[in-house]
Amino acid sequence: MDTTEFDVGQQKEHVEKAGAFARIFMTNLSTMVPEEFNIPAMVLSSDTGALIREHVTKAPQVAHFSSRGPDPINPSILKPDIIAPGVDVLAAFPPNKKYIFSLKNYDLATNYALMSGTSMAAPHVAAVAALLKAVHREWSPAAIRSAIMTTAYTDDNTHTTIKEQRGSLPATPLDFGAGLINPNKAMDPGLIYDMDVQDYIEFLCGLGYNAKQMRAVIRQRRWSCSAQPTELNYPSFMAIFDGKDFPRAKNFSRVVTNVGNKKSIYRAVLEVPSGMRIAVEPNTLKFTKRHQKQYFRLSLEIESIAPNTTYGYLKWVDQYNHIVSSPVVAMNH
Repeated sequence: MDTTEFDVGQQKEHVEKAGAFARIFMTNLSTMVPEEFNIPAMVLSSDTGALIREHVTKAPQVAHFSSRGPDPINPSILKPDIIAPGVDVLAAFPPNKKYIFSLKNYDLATNYALMSGTSMAAPHVAAVAALLKAVHREWSPAAIRSAIMTTAYTDDNTHTTIKEQRGSLPATPLDFGAGLINPNKAMDPGLIYDMDVQDYIEFLCGLGYNAKQMRAVIRQRRWSCSAQPTELNYPSFMAIFDGKDFPRAKNFSRVVTNVGNKKSIYRAVLEVPSGMRIAVEPNTLKFTKRHQKQYFRLSLEIESIAPNTTYGYLKWVDQYNHIVSSPVVAMNH
């Protein structure tokens, strides 16, 4: 809050009436002491406050160093899954390895540092995963990932698609995966794409892993693989096409589990660009109880006018405002 119209004391009263949990004041005039604040607060100079205001109102972008897809090992699974805050994150530094920075002619040590990278984004995702496990103790790792991915958002605070830092062009699911993590939404995703250990074993078998590799990954001496490769029940869809013949088509099978309201009806809402066709069968899923499962099939077709990489979205929407979103990506080689 700025002090152009009110002093800090008056602002404090307005903030308390509004039911705020914390506040930041911008002023050069405050004479209030800490004892006068009954909720967390910061009183900053107008210049410093202006910098913070500029920072929080900027649109998020995909950092230039963020890993992009497709996955070089298995491009049929869309990567990345998700993006999270990872640029200039203030965090504690190991006490046995002080962070040293230079200020004019001095080398200074600190227990905290501003760092950027995947190592900064990963703790955000891990914390959200821990939050979801605390709320839903029966959820598997796959269920937690599904909830995080299907509730992520792809629009920034200017209501346009999140952009790339390099060039400021609109990013794609090959840049941000399902989108930017949204912890509050993830606690109530409505539907989840769940998997168990056997599903992952089947996936590794389909990749052609030998016995030594399988033991190293699954930490078991015995396992079984089905005769026919099975699809991974992933909350995204990725198709890689080779050749010159059009149209190019691929079918996907998925299973969703209802973790929302008992009696729910989900309808498929498709966002499809020019050159891409998506069909979902059935296009309505009716649930009568929690943990009930429903199967559906998604058919993807690419026409000759489609660019080398094109993408759309499948969104399952129910009457309780759950939106279960999955990117659908196609690449032509």
